[in-house]
Amino acid sequence: MKKAVMTTIGIFIVILMLIFAFTNNFNVGVIIPMVFGVVIALWCYVPDNNIVKVLKRVFAVGSAVFIIFMVFIGVMAQTNVAEFNEDAVIVLGCGLHGSIPSKNLADRLEKAVEYSEKNENAIIVVSGGQGPQEDCTEAEAMYKYLVNKGIDKNKIIMEDRATSTNENYRYSKEILDGLLGENYKTVYITNSFHSYRAGKLAELNGIDARAYSAGTSIPSLIPNYCREVLAVIQLWIFNK
Repeated sequence: MKKAVMTTIGIFIVILMLIFAFTNNFNVGVIIPMVFGVVIALWCYVPDNNIVKVLKRVFAVGSAVFIIFMVFIGVMAQTNVAEFNEDAVIVLGCGLHGSIPSKNLADRLEKAVEYSEKNENAIIVVSGGQGPQEDCTEAEAMYKYLVNKGIDKNKIIMEDRATSTNENYRYSKEILDGLLGENYKTVYITNSFHSYRAGKLAELNGIDARAYSAGTSIPSLIPNYCREVLAVIQLWIFNK
């Protein structure tokens, strides 16, 4: 019974990640749970010896630590939240499908609309350059999306050079410093899986920022949080 259950769970995880890879993209966030699924599926079929027992313990402990990291990132996304009196909003870019915002980016933009309804005075900086297989800059696509949602185009500023979260903040700060001086408060908008790291990077770039996080879609929950664990570890070690 145990063997059948573990095999089924492992195969299910692998199939789920393959579907995600074909419908979205293939990255380390997909590879990690796929490897986990393969190991779980084969767990009961590998003959036990001293080496295998040690490897299984290491895998079990490593998996538990990894899951704790994922929960930590999710919990920390709920801290340092927006107060709706900030002077500016920075919407962090994400992928496009041609010129159409991806699901994660569309969720961020919906949160920007929601925030703007609660604080109409805040400037909105849409930040993101043009990546591979994108027909325009992410900033341009975000600008058009927000205008189509009824946001006043005069309070939207495009930052179209950034290719990373660090650059999102660096270039957005240059714009906001020029407009607002030195003493201003911002809110950053990203998805929940990215919120903790985005907050830390804002600090590293000298930005007083609070979070207004969009959700993470259920199909992308596992791969996004898996990839984010590695990104957070890199941040802790290298400050980037």
